[in-house]
Amino acid sequence: MKLRIYLFLLTTLLASCTKEPAVIDSAPVVPKLAKPAGDPVEGLRIATRVGCNGCHSKTGAGSVFVEEPGQFRLVAANLTEKRALYDDAALERLVRHGKTHDGHVPLGMPIKMFQYLSDQEMRDITAWLRALPAVDNADLPKGMLSDEIAKQLKDGTFPYDDFLPDPIVQSSEEVPTETLALGKHLAMTSCPECHGPDLNGFPGDNAPSLIVAKAYSAENFARLMKTGITSSGTESKSGLMTKVGQKRFSAMTDAEVKALKAYLDSR
Repeated sequence: MKLRIYLFLLTTLLASCTKEPAVIDSAPVVPKLAKPAGDPVEGLRIATRVGCNGCHSKTGAGSVFVEEPGQFRLVAANLTEKRALYDDAALERLVRHGKTHDGHVPLGMPIKMFQYLSDQEMRDITAWLRALPAVDNADLPKGMLSDEIAKQLKDGTFPYDDFLPDPIVQSSEEVPTETLALGKHLAMTSCPECHGPDLNGFPGDNAPSLIVAKAYSAENFARLMKTGITSSGTESKSGLMTKVGQKRFSAMTDAEVKALKAYLDSR
């Protein structure tokens, strides 16, 4: 019996030696690279361009940015208080998707514009927001909506949808660098709030279609974006573009202004 077992084991061993050695997959394991951290300085520049610190104030303390007595009061919240309610992922959902921590409607936030912000821009804005010193703004009132407007929001008949994202999110990982692509990105993250999601203006509104950019020379367009002075050498008719140019778009670099002009000319 022992001999038979020995012969069996020997035969098995010899058979295994004749087999080709197993191929070991030696492909290197590529570690997943961590996403770049946000830059609070760049975040401030972006927040200025897209208007975060316009509505919420430079310190993030919040403000009443539009009010119609008896109808509504839209209040930009104190960011230095509300940030504690959001981790970074939740903040991204708020800014690009309009998903608040408690499900309330972010009326007044231009989500259709913010949905185009890149992942890196969101990280930069988040870093800026987290770095803001805490501010106590006890006098900031609460927002208010009339029963009629509240009902319209609930049943979907409210006539404006700027606070709702499009079904397909338009964001990307990085800001594009090719001139026309960069110009389009800047246009879609800077202009729809006033000039409509298609940049052709809102019906019956004072803000015109951005086809008007073609009438500007490169020099006059740069002046408009940096100082708010129109091609005629005066402030804008309503004064709004002048304020936006001075307070927001002056944060754009010369290269960004040129790219924006090139894209608007190409439409």
